[in-house]
Amino acid sequence: MSEATPVEAQKTQETSEAKPPKPPRTPEEEAAHLLKKAAKQKEKGEKREKRRLSLIAITLSVFLSWLGSTVFVMFHSILASDIGATHSRVKVALASYSVALIMIAVAGGRMADILSRKRMFMIGGLAFSAAALLGLTVTNLWSLVAVRAFMGLSAGLILSATGGVLVSTMHGTTRHDAWLLWRGAGMAGMVLGPVIGPLIASGSSWRQLFIADAFLMLVAVGLGAHAMKESRDKDSVFTFALLLPALLLGLGLLSPYLALLAAKEHLASWPLSAAIVVSGIACMFGFFVLNRRSSQPLFDTNIVLHNRRMWITDLFGAIHVGALFVIVAAFPLILEADTDLSAAEIGIGMLALTIPLITLHLLAHRFREQYRLTRPIETLIGCTLIVLSMVWWFAAASRNPTYVMVLPSLVLMGSGFGMIRLFGHMGVIKQTGKRWASTLFGTRTFSNHVGAAIGAIVIGFVLPATSMYVLSNDPQIAEQAAVVAGVAVAVVVVSSAIFAAFKDEFLGHEDPHWHKPKAPSLVGQE
Repeated sequence: MSEATPVEAQKTQETSEAKPPKPPRTPEEEAAHLLKKAAKQKEKGEKREKRRLSLIAITLSVFLSWLGSTVFVMFHSILASDIGATHSRVKVALASYSVALIMIAVAGGRMADILSRKRMFMIGGLAFSAAALLGLTVTNLWSLVAVRAFMGLSAGLILSATGGVLVSTMHGTTRHDAWLLWRGAGMAGMVLGPVIGPLIASGSSWRQLFIADAFLMLVAVGLGAHAMKESRDKDSVFTFALLLPALLLGLGLLSPYLALLAAKEHLASWPLSAAIVVSGIACMFGFFVLNRRSSQPLFDTNIVLHNRRMWITDLFGAIHVGALFVIVAAFPLILEADTDLSAAEIGIGMLALTIPLITLHLLAHRFREQYRLTRPIETLIGCTLIVLSMVWWFAAASRNPTYVMVLPSLVLMGSGFGMIRLFGHMGVIKQTGKRWASTLFGTRTFSNHVGAAIGAIVIGFVLPATSMYVLSNDPQIAEQAAVVAGVAVAVVVVSSAIFAAFKDEFLGHEDPHWHKPKAPSLVGQE
């Protein structure tokens, strides 16, 4: 080793003279230091515990909100007989959940940004629980409509507010985990609805679901009230004048779906659907006028034109969710018509689709990191799996449609849809800004539920059966369901190819929050 030069020795001496060693702590100082250190550790532990409780509240509330939109899909006949109404009217009554949710999602998300995201979550959660308890008093069609609409309205506020909370109050790994749980809980609620539904339908105890909804949502609200942080858009001010443009925006966005629903259920001739569309256009025009003239506008930035990533992402999400809803609704029909399984056994059997779907949906990000996959490659793998699922059905399972033969189709279909992750929503928020967090989760909620609702309409148009009894006596329904599922798969594959090309053209190969590769180490390089 080389000896220190005189200059270095002088600097070392000056440093040692400038910073004399600290004297040892007295017993009192040592005790105070230990207390301060313990207090910091306790504070960190409390923060960690609150983050964990916040994640539980978000996961539970999002799951319940999505479950409410799909759980009644499989037993219209039981509700119809209990309340003395026709199947078609019961389906319209149940659809009021989606109608109210779609109407409130975007406008409610913006109101959550302006007021307070945590406060809006608590309001939505308490309203959801109250509406669920009122479900115990349902005795006729109109009371069912009121309860379902009230629950859907509350669910829309919950979904947009929880998304805003996780983006604006969490950071790093916690925020990433929260986003995975928000997305995974929603997916689980949608695909488990047709699984849980037959289990309830077989016992003719559908009102018990309202009790479970109310209790579990109250648990989520209690956890959120204790653990969530307050956050809001400090650049905007709430006034009651914002309520009218918010209402007009919701009605305008709702009108296309409402017109399709009216046409599908044959509530009236086509002029009614046309009148709904015209009314929706008038509502949107009124919203634009009021928003432009207001000194405190609901939207002070045109986020639609400003962020093309948003509408491309949400449009693809709507197609993906709509096709998945068709698949999840079609396979129980196939199993009911072609096998001797009971409703409860079908619900359990559908876990072969839902478990790989949810698992791979949550693990897709880790696959990208571990195996250096891109989103287009993952989506290509997913599309290949869902095509193989339908090939297996038409080539082998349809000739001998037992559950054992259908099982590979279920597993492949669930795995394929779990791998289709072409776009990431966090890139949308990063481009527009955190002040729009709940609004952008509102657009996500809007597009996903529109996709699911249109999927339900497609099933209703193509499959005329309205009860499990009809299905069991008409095997041709199974063939129709398989064809519809095949068309849904084709739509997903074609749209994935088109959107993948648009992604490279407009958005770049990866999302802006994609982790950049680490720089090569310089150790050992001279």
